Amino acid sequence: MSMTYKALAYGKINLHLDVLNRMENGYHNIESIMQSVSLADVITLEISDIDTDENVIKIVSSDNSVPTDKTNLVYKCVDRFLKHTNTCGKECIFAIEKNIPIAAGMAGGSSDGATALKLINEACGNLLNLNELCKLGAAVGADIPFCLTGGTCICKGIGEDITRLKSLKNVYLVSAIDYSSVSTPFAFSLLDEKYGTDNINAKGLGDIIEAIESESIENVALNLYNKFEEVIIPINPNVQKIKDIMLQCGALGTLMSGSGPSVFGIFIDENSQKNALEKLKNCSINAFLCKTV
Repeated sequence: MSMTYKALAYGKINLHLDVLNRMENGYHNIESIMQSVSLADVITLEISDIDTDENVIKIVSSDNSVPTDKTNLVYKCVDRFLKHTNTCGKECIFAIEKNIPIAAGMAGGSSDGATALKLINEACGNLLNLNELCKLGAAVGADIPFCLTGGTCICKGIGEDITRLKSLKNVYLVSAIDYSSVSTPFAFSLLDEKYGTDNINAKGLGDIIEAIESESIENVALNLYNKFEEVIIPINPNVQKIKDIMLQCGALGTLMSGSGPSVFGIFIDENSQKNALEKLKNCSINAFLCKTV
């Protein structure tokens, strides 16, 4: 007999992203404020018992460009969970309905992996608490602990050091992408080239935290920051083009998310949000309506 579980895997944006020094292990220290958004993949788990001491993990996806083998973060997370909890004799079939743009800085893969962790944990009787799941997920991907936590959070270290903030909910957003992809390691290397690997000059989180805590959307928009823009926009001018269109349509502020190339804009109401969406699509730019969650 099989059981079926389903959940949304929410994308994320960075309201603030500063890259500090590179550590000896090759990872970079970051200071970021991550925010969940309503643009989401749908993850379905069908799980059943099988007469073996081994586990079987299968993945299918609505998008053919998504790997369905052991390189998929869903597979890595679930495999790690089953081994960590000594769970055997399970066949796990995951279906991924993709809505979050791939390789766009919106943590689509990480969110899928995090949601798969939640589903397999539920299916196995909630063997692990959230902190334990975050520790397990951090070994697979730096964004997974945030995707497990969700909402509005300060993320430090490589992303695993998480502090919840007051949730910034129901802010009107437009997310857009020009289909070009940016390798995250390449983006980090550009910052290392510009600032050196010992850069510790942080912009600081004080202003945007104050704006979030006071629920001032205008001040949040005024204090958006992403250090990656400094090195990505010169090699990908479409990022600036998208930002300019959004601002012309009344965006309170715009920012590239992660290492790009997706860009989001914050809008005061639904009318200006939809106007920006129409303008972007008229310029043959792939865009989506969403909100903070």
